[in-house]
Amino acid sequence: MNLSAALAQLKVMKHYLIASALVFVIGIVLGATSSEQFQAFLDAQLAALKQISKAVEETEQPQWTLFWVIFWNNASKSLLIIALGVFIGIFPLFFLIGNGLLLGYIGAVSVKQDSLWALIKGIVPHGILEIPAIIVASALGLRLGLLILKNLFALVSPARSSKSREQLRVFMKSLVPLAIMLVVILFLAAVIESTVTLWLVKG
Repeated sequence: MNLSAALAQLKVMKHYLIASALVFVIGIVLGATSSEQFQAFLDAQLAALKQISKAVEETEQPQWTLFWVIFWNNASKSLLIIALGVFIGIFPLFFLIGNGLLLGYIGAVSVKQDSLWALIKGIVPHGILEIPAIIVASALGLRLGLLILKNLFALVSPARSSKSREQLRVFMKSLVPLAIMLVVILFLAAVIESTVTLWLVKG
């Protein structure tokens, strides 16, 4: 596993990372200010979260179950969104907007019903790891989709085709170490969310 090559790939991807972060921020703003336009989506997401929360509370070890639910949900979705990037990066964009909408909506409701401090306690401890991981995973999906598209267009030009194939090869080589890094980060985020964040919210 070439970690230095993987980190170098992240530097090459800086524009994808910036674009992914901006899309996520747009989703947050829309969720906080224009939630009524996306109410059906938000209601469905919140209903799913409530069902999961109820199921976790009914287990013999709710905190341990909560950790695994959080970790599995975030890790599997992040890896899936990278893979779905093959469809020209469309799904990573929807993933970013959807997560941003939900975060923005929950944040706005939390501040309105409680306080800004309640929002900070409920998001910041684990969010400082989880949110960047989601953005990186989406950026990887975007990069994969656009590289595949670039290779398709380059088929008409042998010179461009060779360069595009090499870019894709280098990118694919870096995916394994980057995916492992993301899983480790999301593991730590899940530990924090099921312990520190939970303690702060209940305190």
